[in-house]
Amino acid sequence: MRCCRKELSNPDIVDGTAYFVCPECGNVRRVENYRVYSAEEALSYFAEKYGFLLPKEYVNLSKSEETKVVKLPPCDNETLQYYFGEGFYEIGTFSNLDPNAENSIFSSMSSGREWGLPKTYVPLEGNGHTWLALDYSDSLTDPKVIVTETDDGNSLVVANTFNEFVSSLLQYEEVYDLDGNIIYSE
Repeated sequence: MRCCRKELSNPDIVDGTAYFVCPECGNVRRVENYRVYSAEEALSYFAEKYGFLLPKEYVNLSKSEETKVVKLPPCDNETLQYYFGEGFYEIGTFSNLDPNAENSIFSSMSSGREWGLPKTYVPLEGNGHTWLALDYSDSLTDPKVIVTETDDGNSLVVANTFNEFVSSLLQYEEVYDLDGNIIYSE
């Protein structure tokens, strides 16, 4: 739940209704049938709702607020070159596991479907035209990590496993300077 560009958390819950109070404007937001999920419950609920087992390691990433960057393989066509030709994908924040959060993996699934992502993709982060996603087309338990674009539906494999992906993540400051210029060198 967001208000005044801030994520509202820790609501007062009365008889299953959550009341969020914005510290900036004082507005009260009410959500009926509100439930607090543990990370394990959220993972189970996601699997039940969508049929995909998210990697357990995703729990830690979903809590991170640091901007991460992943180095991409070379692009082999014009559309991929347009979107990913710089060679890096910047990850602002990973989708939250909490089904109640605005930036949740649940809302990301809905947005990804609206943008035409295949049913075997679980979008972790994206803005419509480009997405970082888990690709379950080859395995329902061990997805590849990809970046994809929605114009022509092309994608690049970033990592063959989620653990490989996590180990390849870079800090923003390792890749870009304060003006957004690439400073990364291998």
